[in-house]
Amino acid sequence: MAPVSISMRGLAEVASAKPSRKQSKLKRFQYPESDESKGRSNYYVKALSAVKRHHRGQSDIVAAVLNGLMIEAASETDPRKKAKLRSNHRALKDYLEKFGSRQLVIKPGKSLHYAYKDLIVSAHPDLVAEENGSLILIKINPSKDDFAGGVCSTILHILYEAAKNQGLPIKPTGVECLQTSSGSRIAGPKSGFPDKSILNNACQELLTLWFSA
Repeated sequence: MAPVSISMRGLAEVASAKPSRKQSKLKRFQYPESDESKGRSNYYVKALSAVKRHHRGQSDIVAAVLNGLMIEAASETDPRKKAKLRSNHRALKDYLEKFGSRQLVIKPGKSLHYAYKDLIVSAHPDLVAEENGSLILIKINPSKDDFAGGVCSTILHILYEAAKNQGLPIKPTGVECLQTSSGSRIAGPKSGFPDKSILNNACQELLTLWFSA
């Protein structure tokens, strides 16, 4: 039997949901090859790509992206495509205003994962960078709404453990969740993350839900 795969956001949202809503939360992430899931994962690709360009000092290109998104949105007749273009414009603009002054040195991306029994949790940071000589792995939430309570902390724990498993020189404080709409910046705890048993319990719960659907 092939292993079960889910994103770290998917695991975090299921783990943080009320018991009565866990199954419905899981269904949103259960089929990564579905059109809906692919659309969700690629929704903010233009904004996130421009964020990397910003930190590489390509301000002219970023300005052109911002302008181009609004021009495209103005002429787009499909309501969903228009909304996507406007959302990318908003997310990029919010990021630049709230986090754009950070001096990040962008590094090549990392394909990370956290494994538990037959579950593979993808843990891909949106930004891999160095700041003040230290490695930083960043997950960006570019949507209008902040993640629900507990989601960021679980995402950061997964990201940290996945990075450690690959031998990356990461500190607990070197994993971050940035929420563009509110400007919230959440980093891992200075005292270190709790034992992996907490993550493993969440993984076991997800596996149970997965096969009971």
